[in-house]
Amino acid sequence: MNKRRAQYYIFTIFSLWFGSTFSCNATAVNRVDQIQVVTEPLPPYQIVKEGEVQGLVAEKVRKLLRELGSDSHIRAMPWARAYKTALTEPGTLIFSMVRTPAREELFHWLGVLVSTKTYLIALKKRDNIKLNDLEGLINYKTGVKRDDVVFHYLSKKDVLSKAILLPDTITTVKMLLRGRVDIIAASPIHLDYMCSQIGCKSSDFQFLLELDELSSDFYLAANKHMSPELVDLITNKLKKLAN
Repeated sequence: MNKRRAQYYIFTIFSLWFGSTFSCNATAVNRVDQIQVVTEPLPPYQIVKEGEVQGLVAEKVRKLLRELGSDSHIRAMPWARAYKTALTEPGTLIFSMVRTPAREELFHWLGVLVSTKTYLIALKKRDNIKLNDLEGLINYKTGVKRDDVVFHYLSKKDVLSKAILLPDTITTVKMLLRGRVDIIAASPIHLDYMCSQIGCKSSDFQFLLELDELSSDFYLAANKHMSPELVDLITNKLKKLAN
C-alpha cells in the first residue's frame, strides 16, 4: 500500500511538473529579448548583401528594434520558410507581409511599413501616349513580366493584344527606355531602385494610370502567441516612427 501511494505521489508530482513545463512553453511571448525577426529577399525593400539584410523596409525594422532595445538580427530566407517560422514560432516578427482575408486571424498585424502603388508607365517624352482607362492598352505595345501578377491581371481584363512578354521587371524598364515597348507596369519604389541599377531617373517617366487592385500595403506582423502587452508596445513604437 505504501509503495502504491509513493508511486501515486511520484506520478502526481511528475504530472504537475510536465504540465507546468508545457504551460510555460505555450505561454505568450512577452519580452523584447524573446523576439526574432524573419523576412525574404525582396529588392528594393529587403536586399541581402554579404549576409546582412539591407533595404528600404529592412532599415525601418532595424530602427524599430533599436527603439525597442532589442539586439535581434533580421534573418532572410525563402518566403515559404519565413512564413512557416512566423506562423509556428512564438516571438517571431515577419515582414514585408501583405494583409489578406486568409491571413487575418493567423497573425497580429502591427502596422504598415510601406505602401505600394502599381502604375502603368510610359516615357515622359512620349507625349503622344494617352491612356484614360485599361481598354486603351490595346492601342499600345505593353511590356509585362511573364506570369507575374500584372500579366495575369491585365490578361483577365483582355487588354494585352499587343503584349510583349519579358523575363523580369528590370528588362521591362530597359525595353521601355529603348523604345521597344510603349507602356510597362511598376511601382514608383521599384522604378527608383531599377533606375539606380541601370542609370535612368524617375523623372524620365510619366505615370499614366494606377492599377488600384494591384496596390497594397506591406505590414510588419507577429506570431499569434505574442502577448497583448508586447504587441501594443511594438505597435505604438512603430506608429511613433511613422510620424
